[in-house]
Amino acid sequence: MAALIAGRTASEMPGLDIAEQKSWQNYLDSTLRLFATLNRQLSDVHQLSLSDVRVLDLLDSSPAGCARMGDLAEALASLPSRLTRQIRRLEGQGLVRREASQADRRGVVATITDDGRAAARQAMVTYSQAVRTHFLAQLSRSQIAAMGENCRRISAALKVSH
Repeated sequence: MAALIAGRTASEMPGLDIAEQKSWQNYLDSTLRLFATLNRQLSDVHQLSLSDVRVLDLLDSSPAGCARMGDLAEALASLPSRLTRQIRRLEGQGLVRREASQADRRGVVATITDDGRAAARQAMVTYSQAVRTHFLAQLSRSQIAAMGENCRRISAALKVSH
């Protein structure tokens, strides 16, 4: 007989009932599969990972085409060491360059190059089409709005907790 937690049927995950566990597992499975699918498409077509495209997009959309490495790491929820390796790789491809910050010589700024802007624009077309095909097409407009709001709320709570 299934154990009960406050009148709910318990799951295999302590503290979660079956509905909560299934919801979490479905979310996690879909997120991982979507990330892998987008990553594979971008890599196959543009030789860029999803993370690379996000970096290039952030730099491309910034007013000066650049950002401090610490700010980029925070915006991407990435470890600084991981971002440094990623920027170094993108720099090797001629898509970004690193230089000392003019405002604070101790800081490092990543700047998108003209080749990086071109690569970002091309990759964003593939990225947008893949998001539409594999994510948005599966949902109604009201489900899209609810998903967006729910994810915004989760993200905001996580930002506050850090």
